[in-house]
Amino acid sequence: MAALRRLITGNPKHSSLIPPTLLICRRGIASKLFVGGLSFFTTEKGLLDAFSQYGQVMEAKIVTDRVSGKSKGFGFVTYASEDEAEKAITRMDGKLRSLKASAVARA
Repeated sequence: MAALRRLITGNPKHSSLIPPTLLICRRGIASKLFVGGLSFFTTEKGLLDAFSQYGQVMEAKIVTDRVSGKSKGFGFVTYASEDEAEKAITRMDGKLRSLKASAVARA
């Protein structure tokens, strides 16, 4: 927290760091969505492909078990804007079954 406070107040020792306004703006723009009920065979590429048709996907991440490395059946998709995230939510609602089938076919 102290490091963040130093960034915001503009500590001259850290002038090479990202300006705090840029850091805050970037964090406020992106929208991260939770995607549950995924097949255990869904890949990050399959998730990215399925959601990229609704906007610019910055990241698609499948959560995996630390020990086995297998999917836990859910993940996160990060969009560049809130509007794109809302569009994906409305269009993908109830379509997880088709995502499961297409992700398994691609793997």
